[in-house]
Amino acid sequence: MEKIAVIVVVALGAGAALYLFGRTASSRQRLTRAVAAAIAGALAAAGAVYGLETLTGDDTQMVDNAMVEARTLPLVGLVLADVPDAEPRLRASLREEIRNPTTQGAPRPLVLMSELRASHIVPALKAADAADAESVLAARIALMRHLRGTNVQACRELALIGIQHADRLDPQGQHLMRQMLAAMEKAYRSGRTAMKSGTATPPVPNDTEARDLLVEAGLTPVDFEKLQNLAKLSGEEACELGIKLNGTPSRLPPDKAGGLARYLAAAQ
Repeated sequence: MEKIAVIVVVALGAGAALYLFGRTASSRQRLTRAVAAAIAGALAAAGAVYGLETLTGDDTQMVDNAMVEARTLPLVGLVLADVPDAEPRLRASLREEIRNPTTQGAPRPLVLMSELRASHIVPALKAADAADAESVLAARIALMRHLRGTNVQACRELALIGIQHADRLDPQGQHLMRQMLAAMEKAYRSGRTAMKSGTATPPVPNDTEARDLLVEAGLTPVDFEKLQNLAKLSGEEACELGIKLNGTPSRLPPDKAGGLARYLAAAQ
């Protein structure tokens, strides 16, 4: 049932996780797609100008550019600010990757960001207030519904790898994107506050329980089959599936909705 969490991650969109090591790898080996897309892109750009770096001996600008990309990712900028050693560690891993690129496995910055996500972002979102977690899902739905009618390929991108160029959305799409990111930040902050206060951790279903809740909320075997083959879906199909998935907590009684909302909000 570990795969269910990964499937959900893929369908949720912005900041979701990639199967970087194949579907049989453990969840700790799967890195967030948003982080992978942005930092890998920065590293690719760094690689393109690597010859210049060898001439100048200075990779500071490339590292700075990659850090700018990282801070634009959902919640990553907050973690870099909240965790004292996160920024210097990321800078060091970027610099090492530029100078000595990884030839096997994931690049060092992606591994580090995956660790930070697992240790800080996911626990905070799982501890978030139920209303805040539900607001994250509502904001995703609002964005997907808008894109369904204005830019279905961007909606498909949101479901597959996360929107890579929000600046290319229409004004309303950019507005809804900002609202989604604000909702994610609010949920993260409420979760961190709860964790620091030492209050009891709110209930969050495990993978098996989450699947049962999704079925109870109306997901069918056909829907799960589509989730397994999300990359093969058309833009319309991927968008509709994302809307349906994010809306599942609203079709459950309150005592179950909050837990599933936290589960889905944390799976990004």
